[in-house]
Amino acid sequence: MRIRPLSPLLATLLGIATVTVLAAPAQSARSPIMYESAATPATYESAANPATYGPFDPRIELDGHWGRDDDVAITVNSGSSVRFRFTGTHLGALFDTASITVPAQLYVAIDRRPPALFEVDADHKTFADNLDPTVAHTAEILVKDVDEYENRWNVPLQTGVVLKKLELAPDAKLVPLPTTADRRIEFYGDSITQGVMALCAELGTDCADGTKAYPHLVGEAFGADTNQVGFGKQGILQPGHGNVGTAADSFGWNLAGFPAGPFDPGVVVVNFGTNDAAYSSAEFTPAYLAYLRRIRAADPHALIVALRPFNGTHASDIQAAVVAAKDGKIVYADTTGWLVPEDFNGSTHPNVRGHQAAAAKLTNLLEQLTGWRASRSGDTVSPRLTPTGLADATCSDTPLTLTFQGPVRLGVTGKLQIHEANGDVVDTIDLADLASYQRSVGDARSDFGLLHTWTYQPILVDGRTVTVIPHQRLAAGRVYYVMVDPGFVVGHPGISRPNDWRFRTRQDPTTDGRLSVGIHKDFCTVQAAIDFVAEGNRSTIDVGPGRYRELVYVPQTKPGITIAGAGAGRTVIGYPNNNLLNGDSAMANVPIEQAYCPRRVIPQSDRFNCWRSAMAVVADDFTMTDVTVQNLTPYRGSQAEAFFGNGNRIVLARVRILGYQDSLRLQGQAFMTNSYVEGDVDFVWGTGGVFVQDSELKALHEGYYNQVRNIDNGPGNIFVRVRLTRAPEVPDDSVFLARAELSRFPTSQAVFIDSAMDRHVKKTGWQITSPNDCAAAGQLRFWEYRSTDLAGRPLDTTARLACSRQLSDEDAAQLRDPSLVFGGWHPVVPRLER
Repeated sequence: MRIRPLSPLLATLLGIATVTVLAAPAQSARSPIMYESAATPATYESAANPATYGPFDPRIELDGHWGRDDDVAITVNSGSSVRFRFTGTHLGALFDTASITVPAQLYVAIDRRPPALFEVDADHKTFADNLDPTVAHTAEILVKDVDEYENRWNVPLQTGVVLKKLELAPDAKLVPLPTTADRRIEFYGDSITQGVMALCAELGTDCADGTKAYPHLVGEAFGADTNQVGFGKQGILQPGHGNVGTAADSFGWNLAGFPAGPFDPGVVVVNFGTNDAAYSSAEFTPAYLAYLRRIRAADPHALIVALRPFNGTHASDIQAAVVAAKDGKIVYADTTGWLVPEDFNGSTHPNVRGHQAAAAKLTNLLEQLTGWRASRSGDTVSPRLTPTGLADATCSDTPLTLTFQGPVRLGVTGKLQIHEANGDVVDTIDLADLASYQRSVGDARSDFGLLHTWTYQPILVDGRTVTVIPHQRLAAGRVYYVMVDPGFVVGHPGISRPNDWRFRTRQDPTTDGRLSVGIHKDFCTVQAAIDFVAEGNRSTIDVGPGRYRELVYVPQTKPGITIAGAGAGRTVIGYPNNNLLNGDSAMANVPIEQAYCPRRVIPQSDRFNCWRSAMAVVADDFTMTDVTVQNLTPYRGSQAEAFFGNGNRIVLARVRILGYQDSLRLQGQAFMTNSYVEGDVDFVWGTGGVFVQDSELKALHEGYYNQVRNIDNGPGNIFVRVRLTRAPEVPDDSVFLARAELSRFPTSQAVFIDSAMDRHVKKTGWQITSPNDCAAAGQLRFWEYRSTDLAGRPLDTTARLACSRQLSDEDAAQLRDPSLVFGGWHPVVPRLER
């Protein structure tokens, strides 16, 4: 590998060779934080046991064009970034640089301090040391540039960022990010989109800066997730440098062999043509039109903006292609006059001023075309506050919101405090205090009877709205006021007078037999209604239309609760909970007295895995109808149940359960009907007994529909008249009906009766492991009866696993009756109410 020292030119341009930034105002003397550039040797000696986290941990936000190789993140595009919050004194990263000849350059900013510049010239990089160990830090790693000339398309790469792990101090943790962007913008273009020569009039990584380029600036203006895809020399017909093909060749790929995942942008901006000057209009125009149609096929709802290249090449041809597209959401943007000669480094590439000018023009145009509003000076001064005023009381579990004029960012430090009218502080959300990211839910208790606490997101930033979720619901019938520190939201002066934000909570309902959740209802959240039900009382909770972003937990002490939604398409309960946040991986340093799961069916395996679902029910006689429950954890973000039911006589009717791995987990006695479940790995699983009828199970990727873990000869998972469908990208012969681990669960039972399935279901149907030997499967109950394709034609099952069995008519008849499966329990399904 060739290691290049940081050039004197770049150091002079940026004013950074080694940057020393003092820690946040110290309470006591501490060593300064040292940021190093590639010109200065690292001073950090790796701790014996650093905490490391893979880049696809759901607490980490990857923005831009990242490919995935197992748990390694790869980008070959400038402007891509990594954002996260963390604890501890140290930040570093592990890279794979074995084949790299021209290192990519990164900016690293911690706690909003000025960024430091690094080259990815070694497998281990230290970014900061001597950070304050008592607070949560915010970090952003931005890809300044990836060399345009070296091979960055075919593995092994000669340039690019291959990120293996983030490295923290021993016992340090990642903290959930507060931000979710409400806008998504995608940019496709050449070296101008990449930011080549933005800093100075020379080619190469030193003068290139994707974070100064107009796509990055436009994304920042809208507070958007931005996918900035620029390749030097690339055009519609002209292949790019670095072994990158044409625009059409690279579209839909992060790099060769790594398909890009869906981004779902609201806007796609195209800036091609500059490098196609050698091609005639007859060649260029149809190719450009085909490229627009390619984008439309991938993003059917996006606004597509076709920019006139800044030097005007093929301008009329691009305009003609837009007209020929006959698509009202594909528009031509005439950039004539956007830039003047002083806005360029050389003849083609905008300088920093030029990128700023282009970004301002494009931002204004997108505001006109989309109705979006970019951030402006003064946006953070006077937000709209809710709830506010004493005339109309609000629910006692209300969230607090500050809605600004434009996109905002959360600060690094600062508090929001809720006071009673007499001045007493009843709740504090402190951005830097780790305790603020913990809360109890539903009076959940461990197997030892101790109160369990979850890691949660106390603050959300969605574009221009900041939402604060108090740790517990407030007292009913009280007056409160809210104080906010300056800088809690970047640029906001704070709220320091009690009269500026006051509100009153309404009285509690007089009975808990029937409760309502929603706007102007008894409660704002599902969990508050559950909490209000007295132990031992039966209750129906009507949940109105809306999206309820919350953890929900029904404890063992509250049997007999029914949750009734307004329709699965209208009532949605969801949360990004998962194994890394609140499951086995998160419980390593939590005392077992607080962490051990209650009602464990498999004592060892089930020690900590009950806390990671979006919604969990450990009570008997629970019913839920007409609701969607979704785990918002992203794809491959670890095990993450949407719904976990661990009780007797659970009924789910007309529900939608959405997730990826382990979407629906049921054990005890559970009955599901007329419902929909989607996921990929073991997305219906548990110990049984479970009866699912007249429902659709949709596989989103290759994997397994079911994993059953019978610990005795009792009922397992019975599926009657289900439809096994797939997402469009799921290939044939790629999804197993079920799998079982024989050494641990030799009596496992999974049965499909009168079910229809597409060709993606494995011809062998079933999988056994430990061992993969039917001679050891004498007690296994993998059974099937009259399976068909989706059109109802009988399915050929002759290639099924040898130790599976096709049932007789008599056996199938017995298993079609849930009361026989459940030993006398007759599930009752509530009527659909409108």
